[in-house]
Amino acid sequence: MKPQYTTNPVSASDLPHDWISSWKSYNNGSMNGFLSAAGDNPEVMSYYNASTIGNIWSLATHYVLSDQWFTSAKSYSQPNHWYMISAQAPNVSLSETAAQEKNQCVSSTNQLTLATCAYINEAQPIQTMADELTQYGLTWKYYDSPLPKGYTLTNGILGCSSCNVYDYWNPLRAQNRTWTNPVHFDSMVARNQFFSDLQNGTLPDVSWVIPSAPISDHPPANITLGEWWIADLVNAVMTSQYWKNTLVVVLWDDYGGYFDTIVPPTVDQNGLSFRCPALIISPYAMSGYLDNTVYSFESTLKFIEWNWNLPALAARDASANNLLSALNFNQAPSTPYLLPLTSAQLQTITPYILMGSSPNPNPNGAGTLPITGGLNFIDNDPD
Repeated sequence: MKPQYTTNPVSASDLPHDWISSWKSYNNGSMNGFLSAAGDNPEVMSYYNASTIGNIWSLATHYVLSDQWFTSAKSYSQPNHWYMISAQAPNVSLSETAAQEKNQCVSSTNQLTLATCAYINEAQPIQTMADELTQYGLTWKYYDSPLPKGYTLTNGILGCSSCNVYDYWNPLRAQNRTWTNPVHFDSMVARNQFFSDLQNGTLPDVSWVIPSAPISDHPPANITLGEWWIADLVNAVMTSQYWKNTLVVVLWDDYGGYFDTIVPPTVDQNGLSFRCPALIISPYAMSGYLDNTVYSFESTLKFIEWNWNLPALAARDASANNLLSALNFNQAPSTPYLLPLTSAQLQTITPYILMGSSPNPNPNGAGTLPITGGLNFIDNDPD
């Protein structure tokens, strides 16, 4: 079946993109299993162009489009978000859903059984970029949803609705130090605080900005709303005092079940996963540049480490390509390329910006909850 062009901003279904379907799609490097992994759903072969994703297209045209950006895990959101912040993931997260992870932790009488809580136990020793930044006196924030005060990791394991430790987009919640270390706890903030931090001059050194479900680009979310969300964020950075020394990297956290033709590089026993092209935006980004360098989520960590002279977290970020091929610090800083939004567009997405964390998705594609994606904003000081 040939690729098919679509202008429909709402996908009819959430395609399978878990561990099993991803490896079936990969098919030992033949890259011919995508249709069968999705039950021959033709939507696997669909794609958009500028008529539907105009904001993304415009940013790619004016800054850098990375067309060889590979996601990190042949699986769904949770392990890929781990790789985004730590260059590794709990092994159990590659193949188990949040429900399965919780079932290992909680008995039928709702008692914590920590000894069998594989996901939580595997998460504790993993060093993240948040740990490293804290250790070296650098600041960071995870803009998503604040943690409720007075609660603990145990509360989250047992089912606190506002402190879900199995969150697919916020793996830091699974680590006890997030709940007990004041620096970590206070760095977990609401996503709308990103805008006030830009205005107030309180943006940290490194920022991760995570969308809520309706503006996440994940089926059945309307991708037009995702376009407006991305434009709102990028516009805010460009019109702030931080534009002159900021690098913005716009990422999608997994392939979502859609086809690809390029075999992912093999970097370890799990390899890398399928491509999700990324946007690299900065006054030092080369204008209209198509970057063919092989990148992965670990490349953002590599850049942070290079920028602040930090050690690598794991083997993957140590060997990853830096983002420097997309940047030219000798060029005159470019002026912002704004994507103006109407008041009606802003009013439409504002309630979704104010939402809390998104519920867990079904990576098997059987449900309709819209979850995935994430925007990784890295504040860089190249001066």
